[in-house]
Amino acid sequence: MFDRVVVVDWSASSRPVRGQDSIWIAVADGASGDIWTMNPETRSWACAEMGELCRRPGPTLLGVDFSLGYPAGTAAALGLSGTPWRAIWTLLAELVADADDNTNNRFEVAADLNGRIGEGPGPFWGCPRGQRSATLTSTKVSPGPLAEWRQVERDLRGAGHRPFSGWQLLGAGSVGSQSLVGIPRLAHLERRLVSDGLTVEVWPFGTWNGVAPAPDVVIAEVWPSLYPLPEPAGRVRDEVQVVETARRLLDLTECGISEGRTDDATQRSVRGEEGWVLGA
Repeated sequence: MFDRVVVVDWSASSRPVRGQDSIWIAVADGASGDIWTMNPETRSWACAEMGELCRRPGPTLLGVDFSLGYPAGTAAALGLSGTPWRAIWTLLAELVADADDNTNNRFEVAADLNGRIGEGPGPFWGCPRGQRSATLTSTKVSPGPLAEWRQVERDLRGAGHRPFSGWQLLGAGSVGSQSLVGIPRLAHLERRLVSDGLTVEVWPFGTWNGVAPAPDVVIAEVWPSLYPLPEPAGRVRDEVQVVETARRLLDLTECGISEGRTDDATQRSVRGEEGWVLGA
């Protein structure tokens, strides 16, 4: 169904970095099964590579390892109207400044969003000491009126996995920071690809349900920790993870794209705001 599978291990680093704890991209060829990797040192560089891969002839599955949505009710709590996931993507694309050298304002944006949601700190939490304010703390706080977990994370935790909350911005597993700088980058990439005449779906928010033919580009959330990791044997663990995930996703029977495993109300939240992890 896909000519290539691209899996991206993202980073919210505020400086250019390569190697461990940086951006790794694995590209799997759908015909040969060959997989190769790249390690761009900035998000700007990574997005340029992602755009070039998506523009190649034939459908592309682009999997990114950060949350593409937030717990149900987040858009309403922010006072947004319209389709919840799209409204949040549009807002973040407007607020987040992410320069070519990786400097960014994610902690200021998180503090602003917390202030829009409630009077105290939360639901976002975790920041350097110098970034603390009345609406953002260094330590964990209650998410207030919102849930700590999306439905997919509750399911994963029920199955014995340990995903991190999208509200966490600092420390090990801080997927929250990756989403804050990642979603705007995807929103800009999507806009450029569509302006180039490509069809783009953000799964599971769109209408495509896994039946061929696929759009030119399908963007989806992945979680490499779903899969057993082979022994790195001297290689960077992040690189091994994206390679293994790309290998799994070459076989769409692993993906569960068209499967519905939740009740109707939950499906509406999943497809309208929260999103889902491909393969979960």
